[in-house]
Amino acid sequence: MNADNNIPKILGAYYTDSQIADFLVWWAVRSPSDRILDPSFGGGVFLRSACKQLASSQVLGVEIDPEVHARISEKLCDEFGTKPKNLRLGSFFDVGPGTLAPVDAIVGNPPFIRFHRFSGDVRRLALACALEQGVRLSELASSWAAFLVHSVSFLRPSGRIAMVVPAEFAHAAYAGAVLRHLLGSFQSVTILTFRKRLFADLNEDTMLLLADGRGLGQGELLWRDLAHAGELSNLQMSPVLLPGTTRLDCEHKLVEQFVPQKARDLYRRLKESAETVELGDAADVGIGYVTGANDFFHVSLEMASEWRIPHDFLRPAVRRGRALAGLRFTRGDWDRAATTGDAGYLLSIASAENLPDGVRRYIEAGEAQGVPKGYKCRNRFPWFRVPHVHHPDAFLTYMSGFTPRLVANDANAVAPNTLHVVRLRAGAELGVEALSALWQTSLTRLSAEIEGHPLGGGMLKLEPTEAERVVIANRRMKNTEAVGLVRELDRMIRAGKEEDAQNLVDQRVLREGLGLSASDCATLQLSTETLRNRRTLRT
Repeated sequence: MNADNNIPKILGAYYTDSQIADFLVWWAVRSPSDRILDPSFGGGVFLRSACKQLASSQVLGVEIDPEVHARISEKLCDEFGTKPKNLRLGSFFDVGPGTLAPVDAIVGNPPFIRFHRFSGDVRRLALACALEQGVRLSELASSWAAFLVHSVSFLRPSGRIAMVVPAEFAHAAYAGAVLRHLLGSFQSVTILTFRKRLFADLNEDTMLLLADGRGLGQGELLWRDLAHAGELSNLQMSPVLLPGTTRLDCEHKLVEQFVPQKARDLYRRLKESAETVELGDAADVGIGYVTGANDFFHVSLEMASEWRIPHDFLRPAVRRGRALAGLRFTRGDWDRAATTGDAGYLLSIASAENLPDGVRRYIEAGEAQGVPKGYKCRNRFPWFRVPHVHHPDAFLTYMSGFTPRLVANDANAVAPNTLHVVRLRAGAELGVEALSALWQTSLTRLSAEIEGHPLGGGMLKLEPTEAERVVIANRRMKNTEAVGLVRELDRMIRAGKEEDAQNLVDQRVLREGLGLSASDCATLQLSTETLRNRRTLRT
């Protein structure tokens, strides 16, 4: 995409390499008489590839960006004689199946617009288009989901879809409805994944989707993992039914296929065992508070002194995950993190009445800076009272490089939405010390890799619902035992002895508690490393 123009990014457009487009068009075109549609043609790479195989009159496209539409349409008309009437300007969701003669294949790279940008009339129309096909999408769905469902309605019987899709197709909760629709509409649905990312500059992992045989029976889900996009040229030497694919069980996540069968069987057995529970059974995981203006509401020690803000109006806060050094976030940790800006105070005002002079002057300074005009601030009263501030039992990182960290909140601090907050459920048998220790086992680390999802930059992201599905050992420990183990693990991790800490907790919890063998623990550890390396070494 054009780095100097932010419009394509806002529209979710990330233009596709010709190598990928050539493969998808090759797979989709089965006859010289086929008609093919790219419903969001962007840079025109799919249309250009299709025009090399088909008459230009058989190649159709839709594009919403007027500037891109004009520029690419002119190029295609000059190069291939493409008729302007075949290249529509507008939203694909404004195009009904009845306005176009059915096509044999749909190819392309649908826009990846996140739900917070995918709003207004366009969103309502997109969800309505999906609902017309019998698919009710979640309000959290990104644009590609409705785009894919709407595409199916334009196909002839036995037609095909060949598209680039985001990795959330394989893990997002709302994507399940899309996959079920595809499996009910096509004879087969094949997913191609890659060990080297397709889009190096995109903070979004992607895969290729091949749906074949519309209306020819209930589909089976197939999968193949390739080293890189260069291997697509080897597949083009093969029949249309791609060799080396594996039939997938829709009940399990695609990411589990990246570890050996032995590890999958062990993990699934433990997950279903009475000796394990999900984190959500013991605790509630949520996002931290949202201020709407962190630079104003987060106050350093120096600022608090300068403005003479009383301590009663300040709450210790941890702002970033890198402040969590061990398994216990202590007051000493807060003191050290405060010197680097990774911790500080949250301005906490319960009422607008009887405010001390220092607090009142600080609020007035914020008003002069325009802080109340921000979206979050202008939609609450009073604007300077931050809602939903809790003292959690523990913190959990939701963007992690090595592994997510669950850390007991010994400092009685609060946290913004840069961290997840963990609160034990009423009557939970596991205490926070036991929970922070159990989180360190190789079983839980593997589960976090499976339940979370990698971003394009190699980070692992855990949404609250994903975190609550992470498996932990149901190992009841006396408080003294749990505290002792946490202290020992905490010292090891702070000293950089991460491997020793994991071996210790695996011995105490998995081997002595659950009866696993040393070989079982090694299998879990190796599988965790496999998934971690896959997401980090692909960048």
